[in-house]
Amino acid sequence: MNVLIAPQHWGLGHITRSIPVIRYFIDRGDKVTLACSGSGIELLNKEFPQIECLSLIDYGVKYPSKNMVANMALYLFNIHRAIIVEHFQIKKICKEKQIDLVVSDARLGATQIGIKSIIITHHLHFPIGNKLFEFVSALWVDFFYKRFDEMWVPDLDGENNLAGDLAHQYKWSKKYYIGAISRFEKLNLPKQYDIAIILSGPEPQRSYLESILLNQLSKWQDKKIILVRGINQVWDKEKLSNLDIITLANSKQLNEVICASDFIICRSGYTSLLDLYKLEKKALLIPTPGQPEQIYLAEELMKKKLFYTVQQDNIDLEKDIPLALQYSAYQHQSEKETLKQILDRRLANKTQ
Repeated sequence: MNVLIAPQHWGLGHITRSIPVIRYFIDRGDKVTLACSGSGIELLNKEFPQIECLSLIDYGVKYPSKNMVANMALYLFNIHRAIIVEHFQIKKICKEKQIDLVVSDARLGATQIGIKSIIITHHLHFPIGNKLFEFVSALWVDFFYKRFDEMWVPDLDGENNLAGDLAHQYKWSKKYYIGAISRFEKLNLPKQYDIAIILSGPEPQRSYLESILLNQLSKWQDKKIILVRGINQVWDKEKLSNLDIITLANSKQLNEVICASDFIICRSGYTSLLDLYKLEKKALLIPTPGQPEQIYLAEELMKKKLFYTVQQDNIDLEKDIPLALQYSAYQHQSEKETLKQILDRRLANKTQ
């Protein structure tokens, strides 16, 4: 089967959580083509140098404001233009590559008439406290997502789930849970770092957070720290002697870094939570300003006493890290089924 997998480049989370799905289709013996945009192409080329990765239009969304409605209003035209353009780009790819199946992670224009199309998503509800926006966004979700033949939600079914109302409030007969997928494996490695800072997400907020954290690290010179910047950009500044820096890590590097670290500082993006679940690591969560999804997830996890969270403008590592260490983090339980078993069943068109 010829399979096209097209993850969204909105930060790197959509791309990294697609990696186990890509591996699944490769292991099945399917002919896989990848399509992405921006630094997502570089990451996929690092992960799968043997697989062709084609270029798609980038949605170009940034988060200049801390207000989600303002951010979306600012980029609404660009988003819808990109959806239309990517639809025709993917249509062309499907014709040239004779694609039998399209798997999209949040690329809303990927669905194609006459070709089975699946969308991977967890963000189906926008809990921002603005009833009009939530109503309009619910119509928007219905309009775009129900054009696909199936929806795969990377989460656990039932009460012990990770996404909460973001995914589980939305009802659709073609919505299927595929488990808490992660590209990582738990590795038994000797400790190398006290703290690992994993940066990700859209600009300019990624750079703002990097600057805030680096300014506070001088007080932690007795700790071994590593910074994973999440961008393919050479570091040309001075750095502390106890600080290692990686620009854009591949899965193997990042898996080893996290497993060899005592404590993690990262965004509360959903893919980061999937990885923390898999690896059972304690972390300080810092939601991206203007992203209600991350704010909601961080607050819910803090209520459950799993992770401590702090807003970006209020970061005080001397206070926040000791508090975060008091929280339990995820206590991972083995899934009932592997990703392979779940996807085998879905592709055989069997019911849950």
